[in-house]
Amino acid sequence: MELLVVIAIIAILAVLLLPSFAAAKASAKSAACKSNLHQIGLALVSYTHDYDYYPPHDPLKINPSLIGIYAWPAHLLPYLSSNTSIFRCAAAPVEYEWNRDLAVPTGFVFPYNVGAYTPFSYGYNISGVAALGPWLGLGGTETSETPASWIVKPSEMIAMGDSNDDKVADGEIGFFRPGGLPLPLNPPGNRHKRGANILFCDDHVEWASQSKLLARTPEAACRWNNDNRPHPEAWTSK
Repeated sequence: MELLVVIAIIAILAVLLLPSFAAAKASAKSAACKSNLHQIGLALVSYTHDYDYYPPHDPLKINPSLIGIYAWPAHLLPYLSSNTSIFRCAAAPVEYEWNRDLAVPTGFVFPYNVGAYTPFSYGYNISGVAALGPWLGLGGTETSETPASWIVKPSEMIAMGDSNDDKVADGEIGFFRPGGLPLPLNPPGNRHKRGANILFCDDHVEWASQSKLLARTPEAACRWNNDNRPHPEAWTSK
């Protein structure tokens, strides 16, 4: 009887402690993710110091046949000692590890192999609140990059953050909603307590709920745009 009582007490304690263990594990993964983004942010700052502009989102200027491939991770990789593991959030599945052996075009210095359907943890703020212009984000256009001097308030400008893990355009995050949809096609993820860890252009990282990041308010929209203006005319298209 005493043994049964002890077993029952242990079982009750386990039930009570499991949520705490789960919360602690989730917090640790979020902290690791923030560390990744901070390192990527340092690479981003170094890149802009070297080139005076932000990494292009695609390699079309190099090879027009590479449409649908994200170039920005490869541009930052040399600044991270070629450590691809930094580009995988600890809370993301193993398949989100960056595999550089996939579809590497010959004759290229950078491994342009993060495609539109490649599982990837982090998305770049390519075009701000607009879809195809005005170019309000960091990704530039097919013919030019975004100058670092265009960023009016680096501490309030979203650079990148957790992707939404749907394996479609994971290399970008956005605010724009085509056809008045309630969410963008490529919203920031919600893998960390229904929110995402977000890197800003001054290299600080903060957590925000998905709903706050995507709120249709001037305050939320300004943080997506390099001119720090809301541009409500570009939020949706009919």
